[in-house]
Amino acid sequence: MRIEWKIHKRAGHLRPKLYYAMTLEDFEVELAVPMVRITSTIPKPPDAGQHYVWPGTKERGREAPTQVYDLCSPSHKTGHCRETLMLPMRQGNDYPEIEDSFLKLRQAYEDALLTAYANSAFESEGRLDMTSATKRCMAPVVAAQRFLTAIEKAS
Repeated sequence: MRIEWKIHKRAGHLRPKLYYAMTLEDFEVELAVPMVRITSTIPKPPDAGQHYVWPGTKERGREAPTQVYDLCSPSHKTGHCRETLMLPMRQGNDYPEIEDSFLKLRQAYEDALLTAYANSAFESEGRLDMTSATKRCMAPVVAAQRFLTAIEKAS
């Protein structure tokens, strides 16, 4: 699984946004690995649907974010996902919990991937024929029937 992310903050009182994309490799899709969900440490700002925050209010005042986002891996049915998360305003624009959370998600996903891989592929075939003893017992009857059928066709 490849995880790519970017934080974009426009000038002004607009909150930064985290854009990320996850893409599964073809072999991961073929293994049908279930989606993995973790609780990240990425803070979810109060009123996360609001794209701006005024000075002295919300996280720019005394109110620190108390909620965090959940992250999940892509479904094997689609093989990819794209998300955008609103981040809280920070003075230094430093968000180390983003990489930490993606590392945690990757580890959980790799554990699920190894479990799926351990359920190895196999193929099984079989065939049974009539036993020799039954063939010996039935041979006179079958031979006689074939002989009579051949005579009837010749007549």
